Amino acid sequence: MAECIVYFEVHDRNGEVHKLRGLVMLEEGRKPTAAEVQEMLSMMGYETRIADDKQYEYEPLSSSAFERIIVKKMDNGEETFTPDPMLKALAESMMEKNRRSI
Repeated sequence: MAECIVYFEVHDRNGEVHKLRGLVMLEEGRKPTAAEVQEMLSMMGYETRIADDKQYEYEPLSSSAFERIIVKKMDNGEETFTPDPMLKALAESMMEKNRRSI
């Protein structure tokens, strides 16, 4: 079993954004599914439904103090996963620039 740290933002109804993290236990080399992250959120007290399983976005099940939860990054110690395609493209383009020879 391996640990995967999930970095996420909780967007409150009053406009505040709280940056938090949680832990999901997985087999080596695997990233968590949207349902596994939802289970982690539930264990942390956030009752949610999956709004977008590809982008790892969640909505509250009932009226709640939060409006949306968005996963920003997942890190299993060997690899970092970013569900946001724009952020991933930006990170990849920066990595390519660092690999170019001078």
